[in-house]
Amino acid sequence: MDFDNSATTLEFFNFTPEQLSAERDHLVKSLIKRAIESAMQKIETPATTALLAQKKDAVMCLMQEACAKKLDCLRQLDKKTFEVPSHVLLIKDFDLEQQLTSAEEQAKFEQLEELKLRYRENMAMLAELVAEQEKFTAIEPLIEQELQVHQLLYEACANSDHKNIHKFAHQLVADMQNEKSDD
Repeated sequence: MDFDNSATTLEFFNFTPEQLSAERDHLVKSLIKRAIESAMQKIETPATTALLAQKKDAVMCLMQEACAKKLDCLRQLDKKTFEVPSHVLLIKDFDLEQQLTSAEEQAKFEQLEELKLRYRENMAMLAELVAEQEKFTAIEPLIEQELQVHQLLYEACANSDHKNIHKFAHQLVADMQNEKSDD
């Protein structure tokens, strides 16, 4: 966490996740210490006083190690929970808010209305283009058929004798009728 984020978190929550974790660690240590001292007082005798005093620190360390993993999870949770995201506006950011005059608001409103009108016009144009595309798609087979007729005509002209043009025309009509009857 960088300094700016830490300062923002401190300003917003009045504490940082690190402070919260440090307080929790201190509280856990003091609770462990009190629990061990309470247990020692209950079982203490003049003969066991020295032995209990020697083992007190070792038992405290073992208990703190047992709690360490859970405390690490809580530290991570604190960092996630007590963090102000960068996209959140703070009170100090309201000074940066732009105050519009009534003329500027009217200009923005007019601009919005103009954009709405352009949007409607564009949607109408899009609908026209879709309808036009459907028309072209519908006549595409006819265009393909016309191109085939042209190709047949070119092939026939290349192979035909110009003197017998009337036979050629009759042959072409017969071919066309045969193709239509095949479809």
